[in-house]
Amino acid sequence: MSECHVELSGQHVRLYPYVRGAFPRETLYALWRAVEDDGAAARLFYAQPALEESHRGDLTEFIAYFTDPKRVLYIAQSLKTDQVAGMVWFDDIQVGHRAAANVFFRRRYWGAAAGEGSRLALDAAFETMGLASIWAYTPWLYAVRHAERAGMREVAVLPEFICIEGRPHDLHVLRVCREDRAHGC
Repeated sequence: MSECHVELSGQHVRLYPYVRGAFPRETLYALWRAVEDDGAAARLFYAQPALEESHRGDLTEFIAYFTDPKRVLYIAQSLKTDQVAGMVWFDDIQVGHRAAANVFFRRRYWGAAAGEGSRLALDAAFETMGLASIWAYTPWLYAVRHAERAGMREVAVLPEFICIEGRPHDLHVLRVCREDRAHGC
């Protein structure tokens, strides 16, 4: 992956590509704490395999997940408060071809800050990884709307594709292509 040549600062947030050792030791703990404080772990890691249900999204799993070198993590900082606003990460990466986008923003930053953070991260991923497309998969309708505001388009709905807490949920599949971004989408 090449160095980032994309402006990672907007009007509401600044993104930092996470590099272990370049950030304070407690960075991943602070991100995990933000997820916990917002009560988002179960919704964020609904598909994460865990040895036991109670381990899904716990600190140990969280750190293992985000230190996997196959993931690229961007941390979003609010320009207004200097606090962590959220994070965007990419996995299932095939450099030069595609990646999957994932997002968490603290509730207080939903709206303009979260939308801008996601758009900046998409632009950075296209630039640094030379991707042709970025995909997103979610059972949550608010996440679908967020992805659409960031420039993604829903391309499929898989009815009752996943089971969460014993209930079937539709899985929404979204995509944005490099050429879509080039045309201001």
